[in-house]
Amino acid sequence: MITISCAGLAVSANAQNIPGLPGDAAVAAQGLGVSEKKLGSALFFNYYTSDAASSQVNTRVNITNVNSVKDVVVHIFFVDSVTCNIADSFLCLTGNQTSNFVTSDIDPNVTGYIVVVAVDSLGRPASFNYLAGDELVVTSTAHRFGLAAVAAARRDGNFVSPVNADGLSATMFFDSRQYDLLPQTMVLDSFPSQVGGVGSSLADTRLYVYTPLPDLTTAGASFSGALFFLVHDDQESSFSAQLPLSCFLTSDKQRITSIRTAPNINTIVPSGRSGWATFSASGNRTIACNSSGALIRLTSVPLMGATATKVGSFTGGHNLRYATVFNRPGYSITVPVLPPPCSSIEGLPTQTSSLCP
Repeated sequence: MITISCAGLAVSANAQNIPGLPGDAAVAAQGLGVSEKKLGSALFFNYYTSDAASSQVNTRVNITNVNSVKDVVVHIFFVDSVTCNIADSFLCLTGNQTSNFVTSDIDPNVTGYIVVVAVDSLGRPASFNYLAGDELVVTSTAHRFGLAAVAAARRDGNFVSPVNADGLSATMFFDSRQYDLLPQTMVLDSFPSQVGGVGSSLADTRLYVYTPLPDLTTAGASFSGALFFLVHDDQESSFSAQLPLSCFLTSDKQRITSIRTAPNINTIVPSGRSGWATFSASGNRTIACNSSGALIRLTSVPLMGATATKVGSFTGGHNLRYATVFNRPGYSITVPVLPPPCSSIEGLPTQTSSLCP
C-alpha cells in the first residue's frame, strides 16, 4: 500500500486578484462572467465585416436555439464600429432550429460587432439560456478566422425585464445577479514577432476591441476613452502603452504594432520571439442603474473583443480571454422594446435589478 500525504499542499478554491490589474479575478475564476463555452440569453459576436466590392470580404453568422420544445425570438443589434450607429432586426427560431445569414445581406459594407438578445412576445429581454452561435469572418486584410459567440446567461431565474419608466425600453444588468458579468481586463495571451527574419515569417496580428454601448436605443452614442496596455516579452519584462478608444478600436490602430511602447514593440519582440499583453479601458460613461431612469457615471468601462493573426501560410483568430470582470458596480445595456413579428416566450413574470448605490 502506498500512502501519499497531501498535507501542506491544499489549494484555495478561490483565485486571488491579480496585482496591478483592475477588476475582479476571483469572481472571473468562479465563472460569473460571460463565456464562449456555454449557452446564454444574450450573445455577443465580437467582430463582423463585409464589402460589396469584394466577394471575399464577408461574415457568416450562425444562431441556434438548442431547446427542443420552446420557440424564441431574438432581437439582433448591429453596431457600426466607425459611427456607433445601430441597425436592428428580429430572428424567429423554433425549437431545435439553427439559422444563418451573411452580413453583406443584412448590414452590407459595415464593420462592427453584434448583440443578440432573447425577447418575449412583447419584445422585453427574457430568460432563455438556450442560445448558441458562431461566425466565420474574412477581413479586408485577408485574415480568416472563426469565432464562437460569447454568451451571457441570465442568472435570476425565469423572468423578463420590465419596461423602463419611459415606456419604450428595457435595461439588462450585467451584475452577476441578472446577467453574467462583462470582462474588464483582457488578455492577448501570445503574439508572434511582427518582424520577419531568417527562418521566421513576417506576422500580422490584429486586435478587434470595443466597449459595449450602454444604450442600443439611440444612434451614435459618443465615447472617448483610452486603452492602457502592459506588453510583456518572453523574458518576463513589461512595458506600458496607451491607445485611444471610441466605441471600437479604430482600424488604423488594430495592428499590434500600433501599440506605442518605448522601445518599439518590434524591439521588445524581435524576429523569432513572442510576446503577450494585458489591457483595460478608462473613460467617462453614463449608464442606467435601474429601470426608473436613474443614472450613474463610470470612469472605467468593460471590454470585449477578438484577435487574429497571419503568419506564413497560417491564419486564424479567437476571442480574447479575460483576466478580470467588471463587477463594481457592474454594467447595463438598454434596448428598445418592440413587439417581434412572431410569437416568442410568454407568461414569465418581470424582475429587475439595480446598480444604484
